[in-house]
Amino acid sequence: MALPRAGDEVSSALKPLALIAIIVAMLVTVIRVLVQAGRMMDDGIVGMLDPEIISISLEGPLGQSTYLRLGGLSLLLIAALSRPLRVPATLFGAIMVTGSFALTGHATRDPQLLLGGLIMFHLLAVSYWLGALPALYLLAHPKRSFAQAAEVADKFGKQASVIVPMLIIAGATFLWLLLENPFKLFDTNYGIVMLAKIGGVSIVLLFAALNKLKFVPELARGAPGAAARFRKSLRFEVMAFLLVFMATAVLTTSFTVPV
Repeated sequence: MALPRAGDEVSSALKPLALIAIIVAMLVTVIRVLVQAGRMMDDGIVGMLDPEIISISLEGPLGQSTYLRLGGLSLLLIAALSRPLRVPATLFGAIMVTGSFALTGHATRDPQLLLGGLIMFHLLAVSYWLGALPALYLLAHPKRSFAQAAEVADKFGKQASVIVPMLIIAGATFLWLLLENPFKLFDTNYGIVMLAKIGGVSIVLLFAALNKLKFVPELARGAPGAAARFRKSLRFEVMAFLLVFMATAVLTTSFTVPV
């Protein structure tokens, strides 16, 4: 929706990736509940498969988050399979999925409403950014029109120049509200892992800047090898994103916010 000039051909080519991502997300959402059930009674696999314990674990925020996330992912599945419903199903599905993250974890601390809003915007912006990269990668294929790839990449760059600073501000505000004291970044394990995450974000921003200032203009000029360099940069950008996600996963599952 953000890059309509990418064309139906690219949308069709990305459909398998979207379907895989949605199905994996659904499975992981269910597994999260089973793991929580196993931890609740410290019964391991037995507890994970006990219907009564699973039912108990679904009470409260975890259940609300799970139902909302699965509902949102179901809408995204409909969006991927039904073109007429793509726009409304995508919008409502994405909002529901990101909203599910505001019901558990760090976002449930005070001020909960503000933290929930920040995490939802942060996740929507990250999804927009990362989600555009596979489309740009396909458009920059050597057998496709460089002009179209450069046009779409330029539009994405202009959109990102507004959204990315807002994303960073939202993330920084969220972190400030959580820690209250910036020195906790340097003298706690949570802070050290957070600094590693910030380092990963810096790498992502570096590749994004290279794309906007160097590789996309080269692509627009039709410079020899421009498409290959742009696609290589996009691959590294995705890898940096994955490192950021890994750091985030460690933060949200293995550490508590320092008080």
